[in-house]
Order: sequence, then C-alpha cells, then structure tokens
Amino acid sequence: MNNRIVRLLISFIAAVAVMAVLVVMTPEQDPPRILVMLGGVLPGGIIQGFTYFLFFFGMSEVFSTSRRLSYESDAFSAKLLPEEENWLLSAEDVNQIKLNMQQLERSQKFYLTDLIKKACTKYRLGKSSSEVLGLVEAQIGIYKAKVDSEQSFMRYTAWAIPSVGFIGTVLGIAGALGYADQAGSTEGLKLVTDMLGVAFDTTLVALFLSIILVFSMHFIEKKEEDLFSDMSNYMNENLINRFYKE
Repeated sequence: MNNRIVRLLISFIAAVAVMAVLVVMTPEQDPPRILVMLGGVLPGGIIQGFTYFLFFFGMSEVFSTSRRLSYESDAFSAKLLPEEENWLLSAEDVNQIKLNMQQLERSQKFYLTDLIKKACTKYRLGKSSSEVLGLVEAQIGIYKAKVDSEQSFMRYTAWAIPSVGFIGTVLGIAGALGYADQAGSTEGLKLVTDMLGVAFDTTLVALFLSIILVFSMHFIEKKEEDLFSDMSNYMNENLINRFYKE
C-alpha cells in the first residue's frame, strides 16, 4: 500500500509537470491546435491533466507488476530442483529439497520456492504424485488470483481514463449549448467552437492514452500466463515426475 501511495504522488507530480510545460509552451494569441488539444489552455485543459494523472498511475502499476513478474521468473534460473535426466527423487531427497527452500527463503522468497516447499510437504505426508499434482495446480491458482487482485487498480485506471474523457465531452457540449444564444455574433460563435473543441479534445486524448495503457496490460497478462504455465511445467518435469515409486 505504501508503494502505491508513492506511485500516486509521483503520478500527480508528473501530470502537473506535463501540464505546466504545455501551458508555458502555449501562447495566448493563436495557440497551435495540437497544444490546445493536449490541454495547454486552462481551464479547458484540466480534464486532459486529470487523464494524464490516471495514465501515469496506470503505467506505474504496469511497471510495478512487470517487475514483480520478472522477479518471480528469476527463480527458474536458480536451479531449485534437479534438472538432470533420469534423476529420481527418494523421500530423503524430497526432504532435503524442502530444507533447501527454507534456507533460501531466509534471503529470497519466490512463489516457486513456496510451491516447492508445499509440494514436498504434501509428498512426505501421502507419497502420492497425484495428490501433489492437485496441490500444485490449486496453489498456482491461488498465486494467480493474488496477482490478479493486485492488478485491480490498473484495470480501474484503464476504465477511468476514457470515462473522464467522456465527462469532458459532456461538459464541453453543455458549455457550447450555454453559448448557443450568442452564436450569431463572431465572439459568441468563437465561444461555441472553443467549447466544442474542449468536448472532442478530451475524448481524443483520453482514448489515445487508454489504447497505450490497455496494450501494456495485455502484455502484462501474457507475461503472467507464461510465468504460471512455466511454473506448472517446471514442477511436473523436475519434481512430480521424478518421485521414486517404491
């Protein structure tokens, strides 16, 4: 939770910095259309500023999850289980593997070390490969549910960004309708078009940022699926299928 609060603060600071740069770069007279669209004119650009905050927070959640999954993947290179061909594991070997995992977890703890430890305990109690296989599948499901739960803020942010853009659209159209009675004059017509510009700019920026965030989320989901699939295969090939049948 503390790390998430830090990410929220950093995202807010980044959004404020981006808006400050845009406002400074946007001249008061005849500002470039691209800068206006990005939110360089206040107060119309406040909606874009809020979408930047949500985007930065969502991407920080993506990077945090990606680092966590990469950390978990590092366990495969630690040679936690014997990988030599034709190596069978006796009850004493299984017990030693569990002790090795307990020793390793004093300095580093992975999902894989916890899974190996639980599988070894299950095998020592029942000497049944099928029971260990069932435990492994159930435990991997628990790990996956935990990772999915940690991504709830990421998914909410991906939903919130276009929603905020649509709110900006509604506000812009409502503002334009408020100046409709002045549309007969040049100044009034400019007010109407400016508000319509706000309406469509907020949605365009929000949808563009949402596309980037959702694409990043699909990359994370693929990385997560690969991790747990590799974990299941690793356990089957290097532990469960090596149990010595007495």
